[in-house]
Order: sequence, then C-alpha cells, then structure tokens
Amino acid sequence: MLRHHWSAAVLTLLFAIGCGGSQPVPKMTSTGKAPADNSKVAEPALESVPEQAEPGDADFPRGSLAFATLVKAAESSDAEGWTKAEAQIQELGAHATAALAERLTDENTVARELAAMFLAQIGPEAAPAAKGLVKLLQDESTFARVNAAAALSTMEGFEEQAVPVLMELLKDADDNIRLTAATSLRNVGPGAAPALVGLTRALNDPNPQIRAAAATTLGEIGPGAARSLTMLRRLEDDTEPAVVAAAARAVRRIDAASVDKTTLATPASATE
Repeated sequence: MLRHHWSAAVLTLLFAIGCGGSQPVPKMTSTGKAPADNSKVAEPALESVPEQAEPGDADFPRGSLAFATLVKAAESSDAEGWTKAEAQIQELGAHATAALAERLTDENTVARELAAMFLAQIGPEAAPAAKGLVKLLQDESTFARVNAAAALSTMEGFEEQAVPVLMELLKDADDNIRLTAATSLRNVGPGAAPALVGLTRALNDPNPQIRAAAATTLGEIGPGAARSLTMLRRLEDDTEPAVVAAAARAVRRIDAASVDKTTLATPASATE
C-alpha cells in the first residue's frame, strides 16, 4: 500500500502556539489522561518487524546530542535552542532514527512525546523504530500515543495497531489531537474504514480544519466510505471554503466507483 505520509498535523500537535522562529516554546506536559483501551488490538507480528535501530552508526552521537538539546529547550522555553536542535535532527532525517528510538522508553514524558513526533515526521524510513512505537501506544501521555500512532500509520503492516488508537483519539478534547488523528488516518487509505463513524462524526466538528481533514480522509477510504456521502454533501453549505472543497473532492473520490445508491445513508451512530 502506498503511504502518503501526511506529517503536517504532527508538526502542529505539540506546538500549536509555535516552536520555530521567534515564537516562544510552550512547556510540554502530559495531559494526564488514561491510555486508550487497546486490549482488543491484536499484537503485532513483531518477528516480521525490522529490528530496533541500534546506536552503532556514526550519526547516533550527533542525533542523540541534538535531541537532548531539543528536550531541554522545550522544557525551558528556549526558542533559539529549539530551532537549532530541530534543524540538526531534520538534517539527519532517517539517520536520526536510532537516537530517537532510544528515547521512546525515556522516563521523561516530554522526551517520549518528542521522539515519537519526530519519528512520525520521518515516516516510513523510521520503520526500524516500529517496535518501540507499538509499545508507546499504551503510554499514559495522549501526545505520546497519538504521535506513535501517527508514525505507525505511515509504515506498512501496522494498521491493526494504529487505527484503533487514532479512532479513540478522534474523540479527544484537544483540537490538535483530533486533527492529528484525522489526518494520520489518511495515511492508511481504505484500511481506515473501521474509523468511518468517528470520521463522519468529525464532519460536524467545531474546528474547520478537523472537518476538512475528516472529509479528505473519508475520500481516501474511497467506496468504503459510501455511507458518509449524505453528511459530506451537507458540507457543500459549510461556511469555510476549505471544508467545502475537501468535501467536494471526497464525494468525487467516493462516487468515482459505481456505488449502490441504497447504501448512502448516514451511519446512525454518527449523528447520535
């Protein structure tokens, strides 16, 4: 399956106020919410997952130091330090995977959250960190869970682990969490069909970015989202042009196949 790797939402997750440039870096704290109940989620076939990245390559020390600086900058609201460290990690790209993977089990919640976030930005090339990301899906931090699920959504073979977590987080009170969940489900394409009810409900979200993201993701699901067409068509009267455009594209994508018009009813639970 082709992975789109929509990392934009992840970029906004922990830094809605803005970390780069001249804006202040907000201090990262756990939301304190209990982990989503993923007890029914099938255990991943870890024997088929690439081995966890090892800190043996020449890029590991550089990545490790840059990340340590990043965490310190986030905790101390050091915008300049953050910008420099972030640039170093982004320059390393996939070569930072080993250093980031090592911090997925850090006692520091901020470190776990940020490590998962940057692995999500790396996308499919961060697959060597998959084992650690799967374990992080049970983390007490909502930010850590959504970033881990976002990262896994870009990797082949992890739909069964990522989708249930993202489905649960579509109901979170935090706008950025919901936006990241809706956008990350887009990576899974038709495999996101189990989230149909939650995504359809998100078409009524007060935040227009989330309405647009949900509409676009439903379009990526394709014919499997046919039951959402009624509500998508209602968005033709939305006050936000971006939402109208996203809904129109989704309708075209879902209607592209010859869908049985008798299946176009709104999911009952989506309007409850």
